[in-house]
Amino acid sequence: MKISFKELRKTPFEVKATVKNLKKTYKVQLKLATLEDAMDEDTPVESLQSVLDALENVTDYVVDMLKLKDTEIEKLEELDQEELMTLAQRLYMRIMGMSEQEIEDIQNEPDDAGLEPALENE
Repeated sequence: MKISFKELRKTPFEVKATVKNLKKTYKVQLKLATLEDAMDEDTPVESLQSVLDALENVTDYVVDMLKLKDTEIEKLEELDQEELMTLAQRLYMRIMGMSEQEIEDIQNEPDDAGLEPALENE
């Protein structure tokens, strides 16, 4: 499949939705899911190490999946954390079989969860 990340280059990347790539996708998602648990249980130093490891895992994943060149890796590392996670999330969803339209629909859904606690306090 072709997927564009204008943040990294103008031409689309070719990524195969193979079982191998799907396994890599689930592994990096599992690491991110365990990060929250680590933050609750670890000491501050261990928590910081967990966050650093997660950022490295996500960055390595994107580099591997997109087969980035050195200049593209530099651009990737110039992104802020939110931009990196948004890019990686879009890549996860595409590898898992979602279309660009489905991803766009999900990203455009209103986030009402943050409003509920505020409404309860009124």
